[in-house]
Amino acid sequence: MNKNIEKEYKVLLTKEQFEKLLSNYPNAVFKTQCNTYYDTDTHCIQKKKGAMRIRQFNDKFIFTLKMHSNDGLLEFEKEVNENSLNAFQDVEIQSLLDKFHINGNLIELTTLCTQRATIETEFAEICFDISSYNGCTDYEIEYEYKKEHDGLSIFQDILKDVHITYTSNCKSKIQRALESF
Repeated sequence: MNKNIEKEYKVLLTKEQFEKLLSNYPNAVFKTQCNTYYDTDTHCIQKKKGAMRIRQFNDKFIFTLKMHSNDGLLEFEKEVNENSLNAFQDVEIQSLLDKFHINGNLIELTTLCTQRATIETEFAEICFDISSYNGCTDYEIEYEYKKEHDGLSIFQDILKDVHITYTSNCKSKIQRALESF
């Protein structure tokens, strides 16, 4: 199982702002990924301000658990065979859920599909996301660290074209999807 500390900046944009920023990257190619979010029937993960999903892209399924810690947002990932409750029977996943005291019946919360274009740089990935969920569509840009550097200044420079100043991260995709009901 892969483990890392996630560090990213992200903001929601209007469609017009999104298209203007995207025009700076004419070779961007969009790929579809669908996230199905899960929790216990008592919302144990949400109460801990975490998130759990299985992401499907191409023919792969990636389990992800994100949990807050003193070091930042811990992200655990593992490829699984399917997007269903059966995937959580995996021994490593069960051990991880036990470690974070995530107990109870698991349920599917919602599904969110994203068209994502990823621009690779030496220090980060710049992700352009068009997400659809529960009849809603939103536009987001994310700046995800690959290694430590002054990413905030770079992200601010990217946003200048649409007259936005980054102040804090927007709500997560799962939060937006769940609040759309």
